[in-house]
Amino acid sequence: MLTSCGDSGGSDSAADKLDCEHRATISGVAPPHAIDETWQSVFVDDFNRCELGENWSAYDGRPGGAKYGKWHPSMVSIDNGALRLHSRRDGDDWKIGGVSNWPVTQKYGRWEVRYKVQPNADISYHFLLWPQNEKWPPEIDFAEDVSSQRDGIAAFLHWKDGSTKRKANAHIAGDFTDWRTVGVEWAPGIVRYLLDGKVWAISRSPERAPTTPMWMGLQMGAGACQLREEWNMKPCTAVEPRPLESSVDIDWIAVYDVMTSYSSLAKSGYFDNAPDAVDLTDS
Repeated sequence: MLTSCGDSGGSDSAADKLDCEHRATISGVAPPHAIDETWQSVFVDDFNRCELGENWSAYDGRPGGAKYGKWHPSMVSIDNGALRLHSRRDGDDWKIGGVSNWPVTQKYGRWEVRYKVQPNADISYHFLLWPQNEKWPPEIDFAEDVSSQRDGIAAFLHWKDGSTKRKANAHIAGDFTDWRTVGVEWAPGIVRYLLDGKVWAISRSPERAPTTPMWMGLQMGAGACQLREEWNMKPCTAVEPRPLESSVDIDWIAVYDVMTSYSSLAKSGYFDNAPDAVDLTDS
């Protein structure tokens, strides 16, 4: 999905006026630096500045295999205490925003993103973990949506079975036009998907779970209506919102590692504490 990365958010900002006033949080929930005496933060970013910063790279170029939309650094800005990924129609095409957190790469851990997204039938968004060695799969998509009303998210897990590329998925409903926190826990043989701190989907499989270091990508996509048709989903209708601009606002992101070890965490029964979680199903 990654074509190439620029070094910054670019000088042609998507926001006309930047507000760099410091804010502890604009969403009402601050990023925790420790969770349940289990996870300790190794990287937290609340975007209280005006520059993208050295821990991020803005995407630049057309996404690999995509027919619609082109990433452009001008579609990434820091404004009002948030990272904004913007999309704007550009003739018959779209300019879209995306960033990678590639300097913060690790094998296993917990990632969380606090965000909200505007409705748009033409624009999708994808929060994911991508392999550092650029050999795909694996890929962990912990929040992905091609719907217009932002009334749910999908989780995907991509892996390779011999020479066959496979994937599994799950879906949960909810209102994502208001602030929500999505995330993923990844440990040996297991991937657990999080919504507002609770596990809602899970994959328990040594064959599926990645074993290579990964970094987080946050990106918008274009051509969501066409993708819905290609994926045999309900097609777009005339009454769905199709504005010429839309955005994803991200209040903060946090990356964690275990306080002890992953083996001791598994032995403690921690990964068994999600009785209401659904299992990912092959697709």
